[in-house]
Amino acid sequence: MTQSVAERSTVDLAAGRFSYLEHGQGDPVVFLHAMGRNARDWLSVMEGLDGERRCIALDQRGHGQSVRPGTYSFEQLEADFREFVDALGLDQFVLVAHSMGSTVGWIFAEKTPARLNALIIEDTPVPTDGHKYPEVPVSPPEPVDYDWEVRRQLFGQLNSPDPAWRDNLTMVTSPTLLIAGSEDDELAETARILPDCELIIIEAGHWIHETESERFVMAVRSFIEAMAER
Repeated sequence: MTQSVAERSTVDLAAGRFSYLEHGQGDPVVFLHAMGRNARDWLSVMEGLDGERRCIALDQRGHGQSVRPGTYSFEQLEADFREFVDALGLDQFVLVAHSMGSTVGWIFAEKTPARLNALIIEDTPVPTDGHKYPEVPVSPPEPVDYDWEVRRQLFGQLNSPDPAWRDNLTMVTSPTLLIAGSEDDELAETARILPDCELIIIEAGHWIHETESERFVMAVRSFIEAMAER
């Protein structure tokens, strides 16, 4: 297996020490992973951009090599992320996010859309009370490489999501690309609500950046370049 050229670094934030991967130079693109994954989940996308951007992928709290404080909420993850980009001096950047990371991204974008040159969301609408998740057992049925409390606490929050997450969607004024893995009514409705949004479908299921990596990278690159030309 070819070793990744991405470099790993750490930064100390209020919750503890956080780890992240970085690759390339140029305008920054920051990546947020799904629940149970970590920064390495984005390596193929980061390297697929051929070093033409400064790609940064964070291990969010409870995941990878970052701190595992035992307390988890989307608001805490968003606060971590905000502190992280501040610590790296990223005043403006592109954000690419998936699943759990997308919810963090939605909250960040609603609060400070002007900091985003573009927002790219992979197959994840804003959580609403239309979805109910099963109760998560106290212990994982098999070993996992992240803090199981992440799943227990965040699934509980997803079963009673903050209505403001949905109500504040019109505050996301940054250019937004929604990449859906299939036809999705919620994502289509989200695209209609957002002031500046494009929706594309890559028939690949929820893990588009894995199952259709080249097409995902092409969509990301094309959107970033189009936004830079505005």
